[in-house]
Amino acid sequence: MTLNNDFVDELKMRINIVDVIGRDVDLKKAGSGYKGLCPFHNEKTPSFSVNEKDQYFHCFGCHAKGDVITYVMKKQGLTFMEAVEKLADEYGIKMPERTGRREDFSRFYNINKMAARYFFHELTARPNMGLKYLRDRQVKDSTIAKFGLGYSSSSYEGLYEHLKSQGVSDEDMLRLGLVKQGKRGPYDKYRSRVMFPIFDTTGRVIGFGGRKINNDDRGPKYLNSSESEIFLKKNNLFGLNITKSDISRADQVLIVEGYMDMISLWQNGVTNVVASLGTALTENQVRLVTRFTKNVILSYDSDEAGIRAALRGIEVFDGSGANVRILQVTGGKDPDEYVKKYGGKAFQKLVQDALPAAEFRFKAMVRGRDLTDERQLLSYIRDIIPFMRKMDPLEQEIYIKKLHRDYGIGEMALQSQLRLPEDAGSPKYDRRREHINVIQKEPDDRKLRLELSLASLMMSNRRYINRAREDGITFETALGSRVVAETEKLAETWGDGRVITLDDICSRLDPDEESRVRKLIRPVGPEEEEYYLQCRAEYQLDKLDEKRAEYQHRIVDLEMGGSDEDKEEIEALARAVVEIDGEKNRIRGSLNA
Repeated sequence: MTLNNDFVDELKMRINIVDVIGRDVDLKKAGSGYKGLCPFHNEKTPSFSVNEKDQYFHCFGCHAKGDVITYVMKKQGLTFMEAVEKLADEYGIKMPERTGRREDFSRFYNINKMAARYFFHELTARPNMGLKYLRDRQVKDSTIAKFGLGYSSSSYEGLYEHLKSQGVSDEDMLRLGLVKQGKRGPYDKYRSRVMFPIFDTTGRVIGFGGRKINNDDRGPKYLNSSESEIFLKKNNLFGLNITKSDISRADQVLIVEGYMDMISLWQNGVTNVVASLGTALTENQVRLVTRFTKNVILSYDSDEAGIRAALRGIEVFDGSGANVRILQVTGGKDPDEYVKKYGGKAFQKLVQDALPAAEFRFKAMVRGRDLTDERQLLSYIRDIIPFMRKMDPLEQEIYIKKLHRDYGIGEMALQSQLRLPEDAGSPKYDRRREHINVIQKEPDDRKLRLELSLASLMMSNRRYINRAREDGITFETALGSRVVAETEKLAETWGDGRVITLDDICSRLDPDEESRVRKLIRPVGPEEEEYYLQCRAEYQLDKLDEKRAEYQHRIVDLEMGGSDEDKEEIEALARAVVEIDGEKNRIRGSLNA
């Protein structure tokens, strides 16, 4: 939906920015405006001013500034539309007419709110198993109220009958996943569970998580709401509606796995925390949380599953611009147990000691390897090189020195290896012709596709059979060699009087071979000579890259020796690498001339 400027102007005119900011900041009159401590950065002397006359704010410390909509966007991590809707709802200002779909959304939020209040009442109105569970987990009454925790009894129709009495239709309850359809009619989805309402960043109830109280009962330990028009697990994080301000203020977020981990940490003073919703982190969750900070701590168990989860989390954050570190709890099974046993300050020490993502990743890759064995050490170095290529130069320098110090790997060898292209051995260069498509997307098919491209050329023009031989081109894949051999046989049998077609070749192949050839082979196009030169150049570059990689690996091996003779050979190999790079540049230059 696009809002017209008239409505936005009306909204800002009817809302006093001092009232909105005054909820978060202790504003004091100063001249014609107001001053207070900035909510966007830590400071002891007020540098944050609010101009009531012109309805804008400005911080002379961090330079944040804007109108009331900008303030709500920045403070609560909302989009422009979300901030406008929130302000309009709070001040009773009717939004411009939208489609019926938006009205459905409002109805769904209200139904979930009714369900949350029902669960909260069930938990707090009388003694029950849910309340006992939370008491045993040391959850305070104030925390129960803050998070709106609830309880679903063993009744099959408690929630259903309550919502029905409020005029909610069976269809809406089913769509929101609050009830299930049985043979005798709808019945409650959640029974005998502690209920965790899930809110979006504006404070609307979008779904629920239910924790089984009796582990002997059937069903999963945690049961989440079905995904609906207003709830997608991949788009939300538990507790963010409560902790977003603390996250912004601390400029750091701690992401844990479980609802109780998040609640226990918050209750013990670690308030810049959120929890994932029972699934692996998603790109949408990354985008959501990095609205508030770029400094991220991922907290996972120290067992094998926790290590895998941490590595997946690091991958999801790759490319987000976030500074990611990994915290592994050692004195307890999870953050909940640890913070109860040792307290919030001890947990904060774990946060401070969290490992940078790269260091954690490299340590994880050591598992199962004996790095005193030279071959395993070389395998390890080659596996971490692709990740080092993604680092900025300063970070690369740190890890180059660390690898040299810890394992004796030569710094020059590592720097040289890092300069290799990420897809070394699979060169890609400008074709400048749309009909020439020799390079393929699947690395495993690269060499075969090149060989089939040459075979296609040989079918269309016999002279390229001899031309390839003269240029020293050999065919190394089993299928490529087979296709070329069949092409040569037909050329010898038929002479120049008959065109060799792809169907002629495929008739000599088995079905699997034919399917693969038809998938990978490409038509030659009108400029046969240029097509051949492109193929030959790719072949030559491929061979040069193989030789270059061989020299690079030999340099790494020799660096571990350290003798004078080794140093001489290293220098000779380094010169050979430079010569190869020059030859590659010459070949590419001839193509682009």
